Amino acid sequence: MAAYPRHPGQVADERYAGLVRRTVKLLIMAFFGVGLSACSGAPVHPGHSVPGPATSSLISLSCADSAGQQGGDHETVIRGVEGLVLPGSDNSSGLYPIHASNGKRYFVYKAFLAVSASAAPYATVSITRPAGARLLYGSPSRIGKLMSASSGQALVAASRSKVRLPVCGPRFTGFTGGIIVTGPACVTFEVSSPSAGTATVSVPIGPGRC
Repeated sequence: MAAYPRHPGQVADERYAGLVRRTVKLLIMAFFGVGLSACSGAPVHPGHSVPGPATSSLISLSCADSAGQQGGDHETVIRGVEGLVLPGSDNSSGLYPIHASNGKRYFVYKAFLAVSASAAPYATVSITRPAGARLLYGSPSRIGKLMSASSGQALVAASRSKVRLPVCGPRFTGFTGGIIVTGPACVTFEVSSPSAGTATVSVPIGPGRC
């Protein structure tokens, strides 16, 4: 079927939506990074300690937790979820070190996720391996509070093996958070939704390959 030509105003709206989304993402991630600096300070090296298997508990987010509606950002979309597969995820500069109260060291990789309206009513992102990798997502204010803690223990305690992202509008609904690992790793995600089905994708987090 031939596509209808888009009105110039529609094109402008789409470009503006993309710009807004990138601006929101940069502001949130900048705040995220500032908070992490309060509980970091170690150079990035492959970690050897394992925090134990990630709990199977689910982080179930609501629309009140979202960073708002975002325009598509031309990133890879996996079953309605954008933000897992990003260029440069294998760069060590993307790993932020944190320390738990027990002295163990972890690293946080920032990953702003957005779920498409096509995945309605929600999409679920799960980590299937490695066992020690976890997800941490929440409202920008909650993530900011966790980031500002003097220890990374609160981040580790709040993390889970899966997160449910609700669809809250006609565009992409954005959520702030990241992935916690014990060192550079190949992380395998399972993404599923009632309307878009299930798919898996492996992503290098920090130096390494999948």
